[in-house]
Amino acid sequence: MSRPSSLGYTLLELLLVLALLSGTGFVLLAKLGVQQKERNLSIAATQLTQELRDARQAALSERTWYEVKFFYSARFYRVTCAGKTVRDIYLPKGVTFYNAPNDFSFSASGTPNIGGTVALNAGKLRKNVILMPVTARIREETVQ
Repeated sequence: MSRPSSLGYTLLELLLVLALLSGTGFVLLAKLGVQQKERNLSIAATQLTQELRDARQAALSERTWYEVKFFYSARFYRVTCAGKTVRDIYLPKGVTFYNAPNDFSFSASGTPNIGGTVALNAGKLRKNVILMPVTARIREETVQ
């Protein structure tokens, strides 16, 4: 008399596969959270850099003054042209201002009123957007 062949998996095998899949899923979810913060910080720094460059270029082309004003507690900055609001830009979720001057102004010749650094923070990650006072060069850097 022959024994019937086994066609299924044992409970132990199924539990082992589930444990491996859940462990892998946990590791991936942890990494996605960090990557999301990095992505949001990078987007915010790039957008701020571009907004400052656009304000400077608009001041030059329109022969008027532009201002970028920072609102720390509300987590946004405002671009104005000759005192009239052009647009408000809000920081992405999880990104805050770490340090920034109150505002940057660009004269009709495109020169900034001051130079300075705007530091953006997302947890332990930080990026700086730097405006050079004499050359009006605007760049971003990652802080380690």
